[in-house]
Amino acid sequence: METVYLGFLDFLQEILREIFNAVLMPVLKAVFNILVNMIGELIITMFSGIFLRAWVILLKLLDFMQDVFTIFSGMSSLTIDGKLSQQGILQYLFGLGTIQRAFLMITGISVVLCALATLISTVRSVSDSPFENKRPLSAVFKTVMQSVLTFLILQFACIFAIQMVTIVLHQIDLGLNGEGNSTKIGDTLFYILASPQAKCGSDKLKEFASGQKYADLSAVEQNFDYVHFDWIVCAVVTATMLLILLATIIQSIQRLLMLLILYIISPLFVGYMPIDEGKSFGKWRDTFVGYLISAFSPVITMRLYMMFLRIMLDNSLVIPGNVSMTIVKVLFILGGSFAIFTSRNMLVKIINPSLGSQLDENSRFGAFIQGMAAQKILGK
Repeated sequence: METVYLGFLDFLQEILREIFNAVLMPVLKAVFNILVNMIGELIITMFSGIFLRAWVILLKLLDFMQDVFTIFSGMSSLTIDGKLSQQGILQYLFGLGTIQRAFLMITGISVVLCALATLISTVRSVSDSPFENKRPLSAVFKTVMQSVLTFLILQFACIFAIQMVTIVLHQIDLGLNGEGNSTKIGDTLFYILASPQAKCGSDKLKEFASGQKYADLSAVEQNFDYVHFDWIVCAVVTATMLLILLATIIQSIQRLLMLLILYIISPLFVGYMPIDEGKSFGKWRDTFVGYLISAFSPVITMRLYMMFLRIMLDNSLVIPGNVSMTIVKVLFILGGSFAIFTSRNMLVKIINPSLGSQLDENSRFGAFIQGMAAQKILGK
């Protein structure tokens, strides 16, 4: 058995260590936490004004993009030469003189093509008559008469279909949105995300739910403790909705251009009817109708989304338990914005599944936007 001798310096070091861990360390931690909180509060206070102004700019941009969406989706009437017109963007584009001249030029070419196709089909039918004669002259002449009739009514049928779609879209917009409603996505976002830091009463707070009252910075600074806004949540939610709404606008513009192209080249498919008995024209018809009705899904989803957002503004809606209603509303905002984008081809998939799948495959930009939005939400 060996005897262990503890030196004086070792003994003193052990005592000082115990004193430091038991007394000084808690004091230093408390002081350090106070300093960190004070510095963090000072930094947030210094930059909160900049954050508020940047957020207001993003909200204004979001409202502007919502207006752009209503135009390109066909819900909004256009102002032409300073006068409010009853035409939507689709009606206006189809009525342009350039589009009509291009249609007439293609129609002239298609008439010549139809004559050549008729001659070829007639020669084939005559040459096959001594043999199997799968397509007699009566069938050829019947197809030619169908193509002539289609030439006569094609332009009127397209314009009538566009008029009907525009009228239905206006009725859907009026029925779901209501007349004279000035609430926009930016108003709703500000109301939901800023209301936990409100310093005013509920009546005054309700004024910020519509009319872009958030743009008045002096009123915001007076009625809200904007220093303690959750700036990370505000930035993520607003940026995500901007990206998804941008992708939806791109899809609406693509739809407009595809409809114009299909309209201009439609006589070519009519002129080819005597050869393929209208199979190509049938595919054109299905594609044209599919692009026409593709406007309904995002419009209906957008209006339902705005209607439910107004319901979510009601502070009387409370979920039992310790669940933060702000988090619930934020999740509803993000989920609804994704639904607007993903529902763009819903009706097309029901009516024409192959075209709906083709539209999904062509939405590379939309997939990229969704990936970017998901990364921002998950913080990866």
